Amino acid sequence: MAGKINDEDIQALRERADAAAIISEYTSLKRAGPHKLKGLCPFHSEKTPSFTVDTAKNLHHCFGCGEGGDIYDFLIKTEALTFPEAVERLARIEGYTLRYEELSPGQRKALGRRTRLLQALGAAQTYFTEQLATSEGEDARRYLAGRGLDVSACEQFGLGWAPDRWDGLARRLADDGFSQSELTAAGVVSQGRRGVIDRFRGRVTFPIFDRSGRDVLAFGGRVLPGVELRTGPRDGAPPKYINSSETEVYKKTETLYGLNWARGEIQRRETALVVEGYMDVLALHLVGATNAVATCGTALTAEHFRQLEKLGRKVVLALDADDAGFAAADRARALAAEVGVRDVGVLPLPDGQDPADLAAEGRERVDAALGQVKTAVEFQIEHLLRGADTTTPEGQVEAYRRTFPLLVQLTDRFLRFTYIRDLVAPAVRLSADAIERDLDEQLARGEVPATRRLPDSDPDSGVRRLAGVEPSRPRSPQLVLEREVLRAALQHPELLPHAWKQVTREDFTAPASRTLFEALATTPSGDLRAVLEALPDDDTRARVRALALSDQTVKPDTAHLSELVARLRVATVRREQEGVRAELERVNADTDPDRHGLLYRRLAELEQRRRDLLAGSGS
Repeated sequence: MAGKINDEDIQALRERADAAAIISEYTSLKRAGPHKLKGLCPFHSEKTPSFTVDTAKNLHHCFGCGEGGDIYDFLIKTEALTFPEAVERLARIEGYTLRYEELSPGQRKALGRRTRLLQALGAAQTYFTEQLATSEGEDARRYLAGRGLDVSACEQFGLGWAPDRWDGLARRLADDGFSQSELTAAGVVSQGRRGVIDRFRGRVTFPIFDRSGRDVLAFGGRVLPGVELRTGPRDGAPPKYINSSETEVYKKTETLYGLNWARGEIQRRETALVVEGYMDVLALHLVGATNAVATCGTALTAEHFRQLEKLGRKVVLALDADDAGFAAADRARALAAEVGVRDVGVLPLPDGQDPADLAAEGRERVDAALGQVKTAVEFQIEHLLRGADTTTPEGQVEAYRRTFPLLVQLTDRFLRFTYIRDLVAPAVRLSADAIERDLDEQLARGEVPATRRLPDSDPDSGVRRLAGVEPSRPRSPQLVLEREVLRAALQHPELLPHAWKQVTREDFTAPASRTLFEALATTPSGDLRAVLEALPDDDTRARVRALALSDQTVKPDTAHLSELVARLRVATVRREQEGVRAELERVNADTDPDRHGLLYRRLAELEQRRRDLLAGSGS
């Protein structure tokens, strides 16, 4: 809660930032005109560059997927930031000092406490990384090296060592000015019989960062194999892993380990790979599977899925092919359906292996495993049929009926039959039609428990939505003209003729054209950002941005723009002429001479108006 950022600073930073330089850190850009750069889109996979950066307007747009906006929009999308986070990130990049509006006493107190907790956690992180480099950390370094984590990797992921002492960290942070209550609230110490003691002792430490990677929120800790702790429990072995308890800044059900490193790759692949442990994440990242994240000692939650859904359409879970894996897949599908994630996959793990074991076999082994990802339903059906005795008719029927409680969750009959045809029927060597018929009959008799229903599969789940792409050229000459006039108003507002001020909403026939014209008419000339903000929704904004940044530019010539505007206004006159002629045909000159004469004179006026406009003398 840092208070509201000063609006003037937000605008000044937006105008000051070199958007092209920042975006070029994410994708290679090449010059494509005086003010344009092009490259491969960082938001979706493509082979032909369709991503454009306009340095004059400080905007970007992809003509393949429709993503675009200003530099704040780019940072929000690529780094999964909130708007205030994007402003603060840009300020750090540009070395710009932001001002915040005055906070209330209560806000200042809360902000001060949160800041102190984050500072304490940052100081703990510094202590742990320092200790890893000491002689006491030698065994930890040796263990990490054996897991493929050299000095460079340890620095990359911020790994550290908590010495096997009761209060080494507590003493260090006390010397740094932190109180016992602050250290307890930060979750790095706990109350012992003789005072505070370090929570992490004799363990490799894994810092858990916020999604921006800026602040440490908590830690995970692992004991070294075969090493007995002097500060361990009196009875029994210490747990292999321990995690920070929840604090004011750390909520396990909302935090994913590694998301700060993985979110860019999740967006590029449109897929998140969720594993169980810290070491799994690190091992996968080291072999290039940098879209891997892990929960922090808790099961997946709806909030986890909500965070992942913002980054990519698909979530893949690494699961053991056993009853626990089946249950985890079932629960994950329910949570995914709750938050709108339609594509849930499973990476089945070989018996006795975890993702870190796969990574230890090299990049090719990981890629091969990822190539075998199954849908969650496919994974569950295979589990239900595993070990079934299909040597007898009774065994065949018993086997396929095991899948019924799962199949009835699929509300899409075509999808349900596809699973029966492709998985169930071949496994039991029976007709898919017969199995489906038996399922329908059991459902009609109420013999299959109608458990939780899954949403229908999205038929477009594998096709990227193209909202925001400039639509194909319209066939109607009037719509072509409207588009060209509006394109001119967006691309060259400084060259618009005086007659543009006489253009009205009625000169446009398409609702989309009228919407854009009204936005242009109610915002300062040349302020594309204001125009975009005045539009009603993101889809409209994407289409207008595409029109403004399109390579199909309007010739920057005053005479040409004057001609476009005149043609638009002439078209309006012609439509009115057609209406008057139609009414003239219905009016009898003998019975209603006054009305007939009025219409005739109006038609003559319109014809003169049309000629004046074409001649360039109308205003």
